[in-house]
Amino acid sequence: MPFDALLAPTRHRSLAELLDEHGATPVPLDLLAAHKRAQLERFAPSFWHQHQTWLPIGLVGSVGCMAASGGLANHLVPGSLLPSWLSLGWLSLIAMLILFGVFRVSAGASWQERTVVPELLGQVGVPPQIARLARMLHRDALHATLLLGELVREEVVLDPYLLMECDGEWVCLGIWDGTTIVAAA
Repeated sequence: MPFDALLAPTRHRSLAELLDEHGATPVPLDLLAAHKRAQLERFAPSFWHQHQTWLPIGLVGSVGCMAASGGLANHLVPGSLLPSWLSLGWLSLIAMLILFGVFRVSAGASWQERTVVPELLGQVGVPPQIARLARMLHRDALHATLLLGELVREEVVLDPYLLMECDGEWVCLGIWDGTTIVAAA
């Protein structure tokens, strides 16, 4: 029949076929997994975040040590200015440690993924080259979903990537860090 072609359902092409048509090779998913593991290790929680109970104990203990050393020095050398200088030195040491961030309590980073529409790729920080390919692929596969993965540490996005999912098939279109592209399809 001449009108059968009009009634036949359109066949969904796989992401691999679409990538081949556009001359692109996806970022291997094992490379993405290795990158995600390496970034989690790089942005692991600080020692003080992992051992939060020790921080107040250490700070209160240092005040106790300061008082004990001042008392001991005053007892050993009566009438000397040494105890006051020793106490001042100890307080200065603790102040410098706090000032230089030794007691910084930073949480670890975590990966978060969210769906993003192709029109907003530029606004969420996807590099133009990766966004362009994602838009072309999405035009050919309208039922595909774009996932933006972000490494978040204390409200700061550190290391994003872009995935596309279509009919259970996943491809990584790119990984970037600020303006530096780590890997791109």
